[in-house]
Amino acid sequence: MLPESVFMNAQQETRGLASERVGNALREAILDGVLADGQSLPQSELASGFGVSTIPVREALKQLEVEGLVLFQQNRGATVIGLSEEDIIDFSEIRAALEEMAAVQAVRRMTRMDLARIEDAYEAFVAGTSEQPEGMARSGALNWAFHGAIYQAAGRPRLLDMIEGVHRRVDRYIRAHLEIAGRKAVTDAEHLALLEACRNRDEAAIGSLTRQHILDAATVSIDVLRRNRAEG
Repeated sequence: MLPESVFMNAQQETRGLASERVGNALREAILDGVLADGQSLPQSELASGFGVSTIPVREALKQLEVEGLVLFQQNRGATVIGLSEEDIIDFSEIRAALEEMAAVQAVRRMTRMDLARIEDAYEAFVAGTSEQPEGMARSGALNWAFHGAIYQAAGRPRLLDMIEGVHRRVDRYIRAHLEIAGRKAVTDAEHLALLEACRNRDEAAIGSLTRQHILDAATVSIDVLRRNRAEG
């Protein structure tokens, strides 16, 4: 039986294609931890809960499979897919390489308008995130808004798409960082250092800070994953 809260977000969305509404609701439920790794996603139950046919449900699940959130298995249907420690390390090393490249190129090309967007995104992250459930729920989007504002300044849309795709696969594990007492202060300080490197147009600093920020985050993600598994 799927949690009733899974269907709440879709009920609030009255616009857009049915498959988009279903996909958005399921994505948020997975990223927020409402649907845990390994959770079965029966299409008939989802269709009934969302008040749609199975066709848009299947379309939504296929899109989530492309995003790395859902896995289709023969005779089992769709399930929420989780990442192993090795997966987190692998994706994080890919992120580190791509995002270091984008950050350095962003500093080279950055305009005053770009910097203003980055500063706004930083302030929004600091103000909008917390170690409370509502703050953790917002942290994924606000974190990406900050980093994405930096990379957008590089003027490399294909590179940005690649980064966003990899980031989406690990986002739920990054959100879980705020479960750790004091982690928000650390993240705020690291983001401020990235912002200062942008202000100073310091290519060396932005590159090394970006890489270290991502690799450190991978270590924290693995620690949280191990703790949650130990606690069942």
